[in-house]
Amino acid sequence: MSIGASRRNGASVTAFVALLALACTPPVAQAGDSQPPAVDSSVPAAPTFGDTAPKVSQAELLQRIQAGERQMLLLDVRTPEEFAAGHVPGAINIPHDQLAARLDELAAARSNEIVTYCRSGKRAALALTTLHDAGFEQLQHLEGDFLAWQAAERPIEAVATSATKDDQTQH
Repeated sequence: MSIGASRRNGASVTAFVALLALACTPPVAQAGDSQPPAVDSSVPAAPTFGDTAPKVSQAELLQRIQAGERQMLLLDVRTPEEFAAGHVPGAINIPHDQLAARLDELAAARSNEIVTYCRSGKRAALALTTLHDAGFEQLQHLEGDFLAWQAAERPIEAVATSATKDDQTQH
C-alpha cells in the first residue's frame, strides 16, 4: 500500500467517525423551537402526596358514617353528573379540575379530616395533592374509591333529577 492510499483511508476513517458522532448527538434546542426537549419516560416521575396519601378502608368509613361522625368531610371529586347518579352518603361534590379555584369552600374544614374519592383513584390522587399543597393536613383516600364502594353494595345516595321528582308526584 502506498503512503498516499493510507492517508486517504485514514482521512476516510476520520470523516466516518465525525459523521457517526454527529448522528448520535441529540439536537440542540434553537430559539423559537416550539417542541420541549424529550423526556426520558423510563425514569418514573416522583410520587406526589396524592399517590402516597393514607388510606381509609371501606368498612371503617361506613362505620364512621353510620356513627354520624361530624369531624370528617367526605369529598367526591367526580363530575356533577357522576355525583348525581350516586355517591357515598354525606359526601359533597367539587370536581377535581375545579378544586384549586374552589378551595375557599373547604376553609371551614381545614382542621377536619377530609376523605377524598373518585371513581377509581386517579382524580382523587390529583385532588389530594391539590389539598396538601394548599396546606390541608388531615387527608385520606378512600380505599378502592367509588367502584369498590358500589361493588361491595354499600349505601349510595343519588340526587333526584327534576324528571324523577315529576314522576314521583304523578304516582
